[in-house]
Amino acid sequence: MNMALGWRRWAIVAAALGVILLIAGVGVMLAAQADESRSLQQEVERSHHRRWLLQTILSEHQDMETGQRGYLLSGQRAFLEPYDEARRHIDASLTALERLPVTGGTKADLTRLRRLSAQKLAFAARTIRLRQAGDWSGAVAMVTGGEGKRVMDRIRGEIGRLRTAEKRRLASVLARSNQAQDAMRRNSLLLLGALAVLLGASGFVVLQALRSRRRAFERLDDISRRRQAILDSAMDGIFILNPSGSIEAMNRAASRMFGYAYQDLLRRDVGMLFADQPARGQVAAQLRAMRLVEGEPGQMQEILSRRSDGSIFSCDVAVSAVSLADGIHYVAVARDISERKRVERLKAEFVASVSHELRTPLTSIAGSLGLLVGGAGGALPERAQRLIVIARDNADRLVRLINDILDIEKIDSGQMRFVNRYVDLSAMLAQARDQHQGYADKFGVALHLEPVPEGSFVWADPDRLMQVFANLISNAVKFSPTGEMVGIALTTEGGHHRVSVSDCGRGIDAAFRARIFERFAQADSSDAREKGGTGLGLSIVKEIVTRLGGTVSFDSAPGQGTTFQVTLPAATPEEAEGAVDRLLICERDPDLAAKMADALAGTGMACDRVHSSAQAMKAVQERRYRLVLVDSNLPSGGGIALVRGLRQIEGMQAVPILMISADKKQGGIEVEALQIIDWLQKPLPLDRLVAAVRRVVDKERRAGTPRLLHVDDDPDVLRLVATALEGQVDIVSVESLKAARAALAGAAFDLAILDLGLGDGSGLDLLPDLRRDDAPPVPVIIFSAQDADPDVARTVEAYLTKARTPIERLVATVQHLWREAAPEAQS
Repeated sequence: MNMALGWRRWAIVAAALGVILLIAGVGVMLAAQADESRSLQQEVERSHHRRWLLQTILSEHQDMETGQRGYLLSGQRAFLEPYDEARRHIDASLTALERLPVTGGTKADLTRLRRLSAQKLAFAARTIRLRQAGDWSGAVAMVTGGEGKRVMDRIRGEIGRLRTAEKRRLASVLARSNQAQDAMRRNSLLLLGALAVLLGASGFVVLQALRSRRRAFERLDDISRRRQAILDSAMDGIFILNPSGSIEAMNRAASRMFGYAYQDLLRRDVGMLFADQPARGQVAAQLRAMRLVEGEPGQMQEILSRRSDGSIFSCDVAVSAVSLADGIHYVAVARDISERKRVERLKAEFVASVSHELRTPLTSIAGSLGLLVGGAGGALPERAQRLIVIARDNADRLVRLINDILDIEKIDSGQMRFVNRYVDLSAMLAQARDQHQGYADKFGVALHLEPVPEGSFVWADPDRLMQVFANLISNAVKFSPTGEMVGIALTTEGGHHRVSVSDCGRGIDAAFRARIFERFAQADSSDAREKGGTGLGLSIVKEIVTRLGGTVSFDSAPGQGTTFQVTLPAATPEEAEGAVDRLLICERDPDLAAKMADALAGTGMACDRVHSSAQAMKAVQERRYRLVLVDSNLPSGGGIALVRGLRQIEGMQAVPILMISADKKQGGIEVEALQIIDWLQKPLPLDRLVAAVRRVVDKERRAGTPRLLHVDDDPDVLRLVATALEGQVDIVSVESLKAARAALAGAAFDLAILDLGLGDGSGLDLLPDLRRDDAPPVPVIIFSAQDADPDVARTVEAYLTKARTPIERLVATVQHLWREAAPEAQS
């Protein structure tokens, strides 16, 4: 189609040029013909003038001769008047004749004519002089002698030849004129014929072009109708935006979605559809900042939108660039995700319910059985011991199954959250080996951990990373023959730590390797029966490691075992130490910042000072901080704007932030969303500042036998934890918020274990009671069936998940928190 259109276009151009050239040729011919006609006209006029002059010269000579003879016969002076008149004009007539353009032969004839004329004049003059002298007979004798007649005859002969030659010249000119006119007529007809052919061809091509154009317009209209039908039938709202952010077009779905008529949105700023309407021109600035290019993927973001009735809903908006005749425009595709949000909320509630209803009893069962196997209930008969071990092993298996299924659901829904911090792999790998030693003993397999240098840090969520190691170690143990060894090693290379877990099993079949990380993958159907498991473990491992910025791979050979490798970006001990022990002060007054740093030196934390938002943003990108103090009256947007920027930096979402302001504490949704944990008012006593910082970093502890408050609505869990901690703490177990508040009102506690899902609320509702300003804060352990939430985890000292956390780990966490607090309290 494009080639046909190009051919017609060039044909029209060529025809147009041909018509122009033909018209120009006809014009040139007409101009030449006009010039020729003028030349011929001038030649004819000269010929007539020349013949008239010849006739005049002849007449003047005849008049002269007649006057001469009359005077000779009569002797009267009156007869000389014609003679005198002719004599005066002959020379002028000859001169005028000579001046006309003549050929070479004609010029010689004119010379002879002038000579004969002179002879005639001289002869006539002599006869007249003789008559005037009275010699009449002498004059007559001269006349009768015939000389004058011979000269006159010769004059007549010359004039006759000249006139004859002039006639021939005129006839030749007329003949040439006729030939030129015939040629002109012939050429004109040929040119006009060619012009007619060209015009006909041009008309045909133009007609074809018009037909093609009409067909193209029809196809374009059809395509336009099809596209409009597609757009109008689309479930998503589609907007065409110009560079200023104004709406140029939209489909019906957009009108239905936002509740506006087409004309109500045309040429309006798209920002009017946002829940928080931006200032005019801000949308255009954001579009430019996206730097979108046609043909490249656009950008997707979630935007709170507002309908015409004022209702607010969430939209996923994808923006891409398109180049039109008048420049770059933007296509915005909006999808109402209210239903998706509702489903996600229902799914989250379902998962929370399932987690609570399954994990809580499983924790009680597995924990109780574990305590019995460990001898907490006294010595048991050998047969009962074997049955309890079987029950405990299958309870652990059921726990792993429930945890795997819930983890997969969280991966699919995007709810698997990570609370990252710097983790020392040397301690974590030792802990993983110790936790799985008993499991390995059941299979008769040894666990060997190669020496790991201290200070092998990575940035990771310790619970999720432990889940990875537990899965790999348990798999290696299950597939190792009795009497063999599972090796655990750590190597460092190229800025990465690589943890390897090796077994001496049968290896992985080549046909199974491509799908080993897929869900429910088993090498053969006997694996599930013989070894147990769901086939979900390795897929969960891959997801967790990927989310931590690492990779997981394996090497295997049939009959020679398998080695799984987890590679993670390495962090230096100095970097990890800086993240734990450093505090950032962002205060615009350098003197006050210096005083604050001096006062906080006693906390054991190194203080970095900056005086602007830009310096603060640069500092947190260069090193990790455990706590940040922010002046609310910073230039360029204030402290709130800085906190908003800090929360968007990777790793800063969980860092505690204290605001220092000359105003009273500000409230509102944004301040709560930014998780500003305290609002200190200027003028700020330095001792109050130090106390606030100490509270945040949990440096104030009390010594002595710890008194622990455990809040859980499941009596079995309360009894299980009380049994596990028996003799180590003074524990008070309650089943509701009301009972917990009564206990707190009657006594002081050193530690607290809280369940989130209580019958009359959430355990988090007790945090204000545990962290009053008039008393040291109480360290809190969340022990709940709900998986760790970063927003909650950063407000407490530890977050442990039921059915995922062995009861022994809960006991170890209580002991660790109390050991941390006791030395300082005793000092």
